[in-house]
Amino acid sequence: MTTVSQQEVRTGFTGALRQLRDPLLLAVVPITFALLSIFLGYLNSWPIGFDFRGTLWEPARALLDGAAVYPEPTRDAVVIGNPTVYPPVFILASIPLALLPVGLASWLWFCLLGIGVFAALRILGVSDWRCYVIALTSPAVVHGLFYGNLTVLLVLPLALAWRYRDRAHIVGLAVGVAVAAKLFVWPLVVWLLLTRRFRAALWATGSAAVLVLGAWALIGFEGLADYPALLRAVQDVYAVRSLSLSTVAGGLGASVSGALVVAGVAGLACLGVAAWLVGRPDGDRRAFAVVVAACIIASPIVWPNYAALLFVPIAVTWPRLSAAWFFGYVAWVVGAIAPRPEVSEVCCRPQSVPEQAWAWSHTEPVLWYAAGTMLVVGAVTLLVVCSDARRVRAPLRSDRISTEGRA
Repeated sequence: MTTVSQQEVRTGFTGALRQLRDPLLLAVVPITFALLSIFLGYLNSWPIGFDFRGTLWEPARALLDGAAVYPEPTRDAVVIGNPTVYPPVFILASIPLALLPVGLASWLWFCLLGIGVFAALRILGVSDWRCYVIALTSPAVVHGLFYGNLTVLLVLPLALAWRYRDRAHIVGLAVGVAVAAKLFVWPLVVWLLLTRRFRAALWATGSAAVLVLGAWALIGFEGLADYPALLRAVQDVYAVRSLSLSTVAGGLGASVSGALVVAGVAGLACLGVAAWLVGRPDGDRRAFAVVVAACIIASPIVWPNYAALLFVPIAVTWPRLSAAWFFGYVAWVVGAIAPRPEVSEVCCRPQSVPEQAWAWSHTEPVLWYAAGTMLVVGAVTLLVVCSDARRVRAPLRSDRISTEGRA
């Protein structure tokens, strides 16, 4: 009989542990974390799809019922936590979901957002299953899935914009759809200009204008005249109460208008950095990453799910698992340990609004949480900019076409 040595037993045991390491640490643990996050959301009385209900389902339902789509441009109308503030493009697109009960529609929207993230990674050529699991269970993405926030879906047009960046009509339409969905991604148009993709920039601005004005025309331009005032009302409430750079400035004593200026100047500074990077080696990818960060940094209102956009430059740079893919957990830890201001007792909360959502709109700026979030965004962007993507990935077909076309 063959005698098995202790060394062989130890080697076999070590090999078995290595085989189990990735499935346990990079599948079971993150999936469990995501499920617990959703369960805790229920315990805190947050309904699934809270943002989806207020920003898409209810206005789409109002269209079907012939009621007003947009609220009055007042503080009282926007402190509910999920006011209707998007341009009407995706409101119209949500009409089929508005025909369904809100609970079922919210879960379907949850699935659509998840599919959008998955499709974005596929478009960018990610083949490592661990990247898909980590991205889909990342706190930044789970936050957006749970609340049903439209921002998470923007990873798809961003991925298309990069993948087909040298096909003017495709990248232009992708950027145009993104801007028409949520205006804070307007720096993507600047990226097209900085990289001398002028036809694509025309496609982007033209398609965004057609989508926004065309959708508004379909609803009789209802709410268009008051829309700037509505955005100002939302900014007055949330620009210093979210996780934005404006909130950091507000926590340091700036007025709302001053805080907005700080974020705007920082966003312009990022675009200046992007302009400098364009002419340097691998400048297209590096400038793209900085512009994606500029979208978040310049936005007057930022929630945890906004950081999901960073998965696009991460996937472009590292198609296989690297430390950067875990940034969402770092942001989550920052949120867990950051001190929060005490919330005073507030009255008159509508029954349909969760207590935490109502309290958030009446609190003081969450300085350290917002500052930590902005630092994570900056650190991830710096990692992407300082990396040499050519050493870690083989070029996609469109990358080869781009390189050959510019040679």
